[in-house]
Amino acid sequence: MATVTRAGSAPAERRLSLHTFSAFKSRNFALLWGNNMTFALSQSVRQFAFTWLALELFSSGKALGLIIFALGLPILVFGLPAGALADRIDRRLLLFASQVGGFVVTLLTAVLVWTGVMTVPLTMVMALALGATVAFGQPVRVAIVPSLVEPSRLLNAVTLMSLSQNVSMIAGPAIGGVMIAIGGVGAAFAGQSVLLGIGLIALLPMRVPAIDRAGQQRHMVAEVREGLAFVVGHPGIRTLMLVLMTTALVMAGTFMTLLPKIAKEDLEIGALETSLFFTAMGVGMLMSSLLLASFSRLDRAGLWFIVTLISGGVLNAAFGVSLWYVASLAIMFATGWNAGFFTNLNLTLIQANTPHVVMGRVMSIYTLAMAGGMPLGGLLAGLMSDAWGSREWFVACGLSLVAVGIAVLLTQPSLRHMRSSGGTGS
Repeated sequence: MATVTRAGSAPAERRLSLHTFSAFKSRNFALLWGNNMTFALSQSVRQFAFTWLALELFSSGKALGLIIFALGLPILVFGLPAGALADRIDRRLLLFASQVGGFVVTLLTAVLVWTGVMTVPLTMVMALALGATVAFGQPVRVAIVPSLVEPSRLLNAVTLMSLSQNVSMIAGPAIGGVMIAIGGVGAAFAGQSVLLGIGLIALLPMRVPAIDRAGQQRHMVAEVREGLAFVVGHPGIRTLMLVLMTTALVMAGTFMTLLPKIAKEDLEIGALETSLFFTAMGVGMLMSSLLLASFSRLDRAGLWFIVTLISGGVLNAAFGVSLWYVASLAIMFATGWNAGFFTNLNLTLIQANTPHVVMGRVMSIYTLAMAGGMPLGGLLAGLMSDAWGSREWFVACGLSLVAVGIAVLLTQPSLRHMRSSGGTGS
């Protein structure tokens, strides 16, 4: 990747160096990063464990889609109010409470699996409860980042936060696969509770600057409306949110729901081999995120983002037609490499152009678009898998993303010129 620099400006950093980790100079950011690392690892294990539990309890694509939908439904319901809370109360306290809730729910799920009493209704209840903890915790976890680093280090900080998720994507499914192979699905849920407990330790010494909102607080509905109005009124951010929602609907939900199904039924592989798909994707994301972190800025970040949208659709379709395990593994690595640029640029562009006073609400909309779209996409993927076929749906989703990407490229000039440091360039 290259950057377009303005006359008189210093060239962006392009090599792996100490600059790649400059955001760690902030002690509070380092603590948040540690918390995010354990949370993301737990999330990665959780998604794989719930999917495999569903495969053991059910057999249809519809049932798998319902489980994914239950995990994400609370984000659809509570996402916007959670963002308003993040702009009202102590963000650190809200984050701590949500993670304690996650610890309790995952431990209880492990007990239910171990005692052999897990049923379809109980699985849905546990998925809904765990999704609720994410709905209240994830927006504030993301909203805190810009307040802990200087604006010039925002791209670096966002990318480093993504790195923790990339590492978790590498290790999480593999850890989950090993736990399931050795101790069953219950062990995977117990492992999640341990990770969440470790993450709580990092939150104890962390300090988050308070947002000065003296005289600004209004009724929560009005504040939610204000956050929505800001997103709708900003052409670039509006497009970024719509693209993120579309990608979650037709790509993320499809991967989470149908990839394990294709692996088990079409490729005839087990939990450990399936987990390597997610590991390969995580390795790709880790490598591209490290590369992106070495840049101090990208003056045409919006254009590069659109390029990753189009290439992501091509890779999605390629996975749908792949008939061999090794080829599918290579496609997942390439998908991860591309996704590292896509996710980091999307979030950086949104945060760089959002005032701190509405950051919590905007990040709740971001979480709603990203995580809220996935359960709907998962439910749709499950239904289409039964009606049409898993591989066929993968191809259709990939081609639709290519079409969306081309349309955005041709019709959204403001997004094409957005910079990673905020604003637009010529």
